[in-house]
Amino acid sequence: MILHIYRVLFLTCTLTIFHNATRAAIQSHQFYTETTKLSKPPSLSNTDSLSVSGQVKDAAGTALEGVVISEKGTSNTVVSDATGTFKIAASPNGILVLLKSGFLRTEIHVNNQRHIMATLPVEEEAKADSAVDSTSVPVEHSVAIKTPNAALADSANTDSTILSKNTITGLVSGPEGPIPGASVSVEGTKTTVLTDEDGRFKITAQAKNRLRFSYVGYKSLTQTVGDRKDVRVVLATETNTIESVQVVSVGYGTMKRATLPTAVSSIGAKDIEDEVLPSITQAIQGKAGGVQVTQKSGSPGGGISIRVRGTTSINASSDPLYVVDGIPVNSTTNFTGGSTFDFGGGTQGINVLASINPSDVQSIEVLKDAASSSIYGSRAANGVVLITTKKGTPGHSQFNFNMYEGFSQVPRERYYDMMNTEQYQDYMRDYYRIRLELGIDTNKADNQIFANPDINTNWQDAVFRTAPMRSYELSANGGNDKTTYYTSVGYMKQGGVLLGSDFNRLSGRINLDHAHSDKLRFSTAINLTRAVNQRVQEENSKEGATKSGIFSPPNLSVFDEKGNYVYDQVRATRENPVAMLELPTNEAQTFRILANASAEYNIIPELLLKTSFGTDVSFIDETFFMPPNGLRSYVSQGGIGARRNTRDQLWINETTLTYDKLFGAHSLNVLGGFSFQESRIDFVHAQRSNFPSNDISYITAGGVINGANSYPEEWAIASGFARATYIYNDKYIFNANIRSDGSSRFGKDNRWAVFPSFAGAWRIKQEDFMQDVSVINDLKLRASWGITGNQNIGNYASRSMYTGGNNYMGTPGFLPNVLGDNGLKWETTQQWNIGIDAGFFNDRISLLADYYQKKTTDLLIGLPILTSSGYETRFTNSGDIENKGFEFELTSKNLVGAFKWSTSLNMTFNRNKVVALPHGLDEMRGGVGDLNRARPGEPLGVFYGWKAMGVNTQTGMIDYLGVDGSMVLPTDYADHVMIGDPNPDFFGGISNSFSYKNFDLSILGQFTYGNDIFNYNLASGLEGFNPSSNQFIDLVDRWKNPGDVTDVPRPAPGDLNNGAVSSRFVEDGSFFRIRNITLGYSFPSALSEKLKVKKLRWYATVQNAYVFTKYRGYDPEVSSSHGGANTGLIYGYDYGSYPQPRIFTTGFNLTF
Repeated sequence: MILHIYRVLFLTCTLTIFHNATRAAIQSHQFYTETTKLSKPPSLSNTDSLSVSGQVKDAAGTALEGVVISEKGTSNTVVSDATGTFKIAASPNGILVLLKSGFLRTEIHVNNQRHIMATLPVEEEAKADSAVDSTSVPVEHSVAIKTPNAALADSANTDSTILSKNTITGLVSGPEGPIPGASVSVEGTKTTVLTDEDGRFKITAQAKNRLRFSYVGYKSLTQTVGDRKDVRVVLATETNTIESVQVVSVGYGTMKRATLPTAVSSIGAKDIEDEVLPSITQAIQGKAGGVQVTQKSGSPGGGISIRVRGTTSINASSDPLYVVDGIPVNSTTNFTGGSTFDFGGGTQGINVLASINPSDVQSIEVLKDAASSSIYGSRAANGVVLITTKKGTPGHSQFNFNMYEGFSQVPRERYYDMMNTEQYQDYMRDYYRIRLELGIDTNKADNQIFANPDINTNWQDAVFRTAPMRSYELSANGGNDKTTYYTSVGYMKQGGVLLGSDFNRLSGRINLDHAHSDKLRFSTAINLTRAVNQRVQEENSKEGATKSGIFSPPNLSVFDEKGNYVYDQVRATRENPVAMLELPTNEAQTFRILANASAEYNIIPELLLKTSFGTDVSFIDETFFMPPNGLRSYVSQGGIGARRNTRDQLWINETTLTYDKLFGAHSLNVLGGFSFQESRIDFVHAQRSNFPSNDISYITAGGVINGANSYPEEWAIASGFARATYIYNDKYIFNANIRSDGSSRFGKDNRWAVFPSFAGAWRIKQEDFMQDVSVINDLKLRASWGITGNQNIGNYASRSMYTGGNNYMGTPGFLPNVLGDNGLKWETTQQWNIGIDAGFFNDRISLLADYYQKKTTDLLIGLPILTSSGYETRFTNSGDIENKGFEFELTSKNLVGAFKWSTSLNMTFNRNKVVALPHGLDEMRGGVGDLNRARPGEPLGVFYGWKAMGVNTQTGMIDYLGVDGSMVLPTDYADHVMIGDPNPDFFGGISNSFSYKNFDLSILGQFTYGNDIFNYNLASGLEGFNPSSNQFIDLVDRWKNPGDVTDVPRPAPGDLNNGAVSSRFVEDGSFFRIRNITLGYSFPSALSEKLKVKKLRWYATVQNAYVFTKYRGYDPEVSSSHGGANTGLIYGYDYGSYPQPRIFTTGFNLTF
């Protein structure tokens, strides 16, 4: 019933806001067109009230009493008290005007800040900074600023006075380029204009006049006009002001970066726009310290693995929590009741985050330490990724059109070097000679191996293709002083480099904000997406298309002379790789609705009540059809067809109350709230075989019912939370969080848990003894501690489970499966963090550095139990994992002149260790051949196998070293030793940005060092015991006669020893990848004006330009997890992974 009420309220709020926004969009052009005809400029503020507190001082730091503070364009006015403090209700995008006799008039853009520290320069200071900031008013809309000594009573008069008919044009720049919204005024007059988005301005002035140039964060500059018609100036940055206004999302609110006491990495819209990104999660790769992002698959729409400060769990997921515009969203579609929908193995799952258009995203914040993430409690042990989408701004409707087209391909230098037909047949003659010597009969079909010596098929060329891709996006934003909007529509289609794979997305978004009054505001955000993913059987399968494309015999052609697929007659289980990709249909269609609506009410200026309702609903339709005359393995069944429909619904309601107050030098922000979230997943799955025709794929056409299944799942979580932030004198910061969660996933005895955290920071640079240290312009010390939880397990892991579909003597029934535990509880992660923020040489160099320790206890692990109990597994809390490390983010402005060059570097050194395993176990195993192990005192997932000592010169076989020092056969697990570690010593990214005149160039690199990869493809290509399998060209130099010295053994028919899981197939996975290169050119404004557009930019990009690595596989960035249930344990090996393509695109960005 409660959810039904929420849904009605949500729809009502959305329709109301949409109605008002529609009116605003229609009227906004007329509104601003009419105001340009008036002598008074358009208002820069709206009535979306924000409680803003602050303090006013003079240049010497003395508090100023009696300063009149008013919001431009409104009647809101207050006066500072004896301590210089004030409190005013203002628009988040408004401008505050500060006036006091004897001081220069100062204007400050609110920019969503709740706390402002202002300094008023005296009239005589030539270098004072009277800053004006605006991002929404065009140049032609003059904004008058009173000169010093202007009467306070005239402050509302903004009429522009033209003192001269001489027209002066010019450009205002800073060290990093043109400054939009800078103030250009004629001293001694009311004439003031603002620069456009390219930093250009046009103003009327006499030759004797002096022009004053100013902008928030920069030192003002005054110059005499003289006989110049074009004036160009460069403003120097003001120490420590740009950093202080950077706002960071922290969950249920924002904070200024300067006073942030926790570890948070930020990725802005500019960083996102520089790349061609099918999925928003790819925007984090190589850009955030402590965050390891691995591309699970190169398939279009493929998934991403993100680890924030290491892997913390063996069974439970180590993925972070994703929050989009305040809604915790589902990032996967996994649930315990569903089938894998994986025919033949290796079908990629659905990356539901690919439904978010990256161009709609304004910023991404990664909450890394417990103090920043604990506000999300039981779901924050693996970090939190906050995704904030774009909002509208008041003003004329502004449209942006972006399009690109390109293609992708597998780099040929990454191909495996395989034998050609001549080498292959020579090798197979040797193979069969040894086979006959051993008395093993040959198969008559083996004659095919020596046929067709003139055919030399490169199967990698056959299964890979050059795939096209394209994207078209149109967005608009604008509004009036009541309602603003941002809306977009986009279409993206990306072909996969493997035949038959494809991804396309059609998305639409509308974000609306409406101010009903000075106290009451509404907002809503709606995102609709339809994504279609054509999937193929790719990785984690020995008979998958990727592996078959490597090892199929080169003397077989793809088609015969009649156009039919050619099949391997020696190895009946191997299909034609091209047929595997072209014959079946394996499609997933996803329709997703991600929406929320909220209302805010200022009870008093300091007290804000907010309630929000959100939903995340996905409808997934998956279809598989293999025609009756398709692959050989399906012919006997007459083909097979399957259909699965999944409905995944999430509803959430959150209400918060925020108190924000400034008491002189004391600032206090207190947040309290509650949250209720419910999720339900329903699916139905049906499968049939024996279809009458290749052309009829409807599930009802199958003559034999293979099975049907349906299953609902539900879970819910209820929470209460609070946060308090206290700041004294803008120098000492203290923050405390607490959250209590109750989850239906856990046993009734441990359903609730509390997650607290504390953080503090000291802004050392603000101390008096640091004022004369000019080299350091910012220095802050941070420290935090907190506890977070992990509930990423099955929805019914704590309950006893039974499986249906079992018959006994013709009577249907259920069998016990999982034994429940009423005491099951959260994994708990405790984390310490100490960090430092520093800026040097006026922010030419800035540093964020952190050292952390995090320990996860009470691991959620499903263990097998005695079959005599009647059950198979039982979840338990036992075991500990520790991660500790050091990370830093360093940025530098290397050149700041006409030619600009800036660099960003981040690196992370993480050490992972298993501290204890459940019930005193010595180890846990997983992966192919039990490759991955969890052992106390060692990193999670290390490789164990036999130690290969090379080829025996007399026998031509691999020698293996036993634990006792003797040579042994690879048959006894007791001789297993550690042979590799998939955990890197360090990883990170580096980006360089260059600009000169209208050209811009950005280069992003990503690197990992010290990790090992078990190359299972190498094991298959050098095993030497499979007939009719092509092998690596290495085998040309194989052992042939006693005394031969080589590292490649002889063929060994029927002997698996050469292919045993051993150190022979472990390779260095270190790499440096040039992930993105973007070159852009912005056309001159003169051309743009002729084309009646605001901005026109051309760009070209190369994604995955080149990889420097010693790894022999397609790509060293692998994340295979074949076999086993221990998903946190099994990783770091390549088992036929879908390679990452190199992507070339070019496109245009048009603003009008």
